[in-house]
Amino acid sequence: MKLEFRNISDAHISDRSVFYLYGNYKKSFGVFCDFVREKFMARYGCPAENIDIFAGPVSECLKNIGRQCDLFGSRVSFFCVRGIEDSHQEKLSPFLEQERNIFILESGDYGKSKKITDFFQKSKFPAVASFRSDITLHSLCRLLIPAAPTAVTVEIVKIMNNSDEDLRSLFKKISILVDTNDHDLLKEYVTYKTTFFQQLDFIPLVRYLLNVAIKEKIYDRKQESINFSRHNIVQSLLKAEIAQKSGKDWSKSYLYNLVLQEKSH
Repeated sequence: MKLEFRNISDAHISDRSVFYLYGNYKKSFGVFCDFVREKFMARYGCPAENIDIFAGPVSECLKNIGRQCDLFGSRVSFFCVRGIEDSHQEKLSPFLEQERNIFILESGDYGKSKKITDFFQKSKFPAVASFRSDITLHSLCRLLIPAAPTAVTVEIVKIMNNSDEDLRSLFKKISILVDTNDHDLLKEYVTYKTTFFQQLDFIPLVRYLLNVAIKEKIYDRKQESINFSRHNIVQSLLKAEIAQKSGKDWSKSYLYNLVLQEKSH
């Protein structure tokens, strides 16, 4: 069944839950796995030492299903598996909804996961939309920090769109500030994060963008919020750095136009 992040409740989380995330926003997977695990521990009073977490390809996770013999039935296994494709459906199906096995799955290549995405959307298992859009980001905020005021949520979405910080770290910090009702510090932190790019001078900013671009282009570490789709982005940033060091006074708006423009969805 199709669900948005904001619609997930405690009723969806049990010792045999199955979640399937689909879409092109991959940064949500890690923080969502943490959310489900923490909610499960709180709801059932399950200590961390009784939880086994398996993360990796389907083949490795399947090897671990049922490997441990727990005579007292106290251990729970979380399988956080990315890159789920159509070819994995038959391998996974026999193990879904087994007691004390929780599956959090993420779709793989779009062209190779159409059938399994359709399967989960039509099944009783939550198929959670995770797309690179403000709709997804607002929905994720409502799930992870429901107590945050709407105005704060709007600013958090801006942070998510303009920062490469890991969402686990970002939401942990903001959740603490929301829980402690330290509104002044929360406001300061949100203001700091949203003005990050404005605070950087030209050379530090171009170097920051180069670092992120190289991670995406060379190491295949995707940056979800900044537009690095141009094939010559690294060359363009290097050219900008050299020009600035050579005495040419280029404005930061040039860099914004290169990489901070709104993406098409």
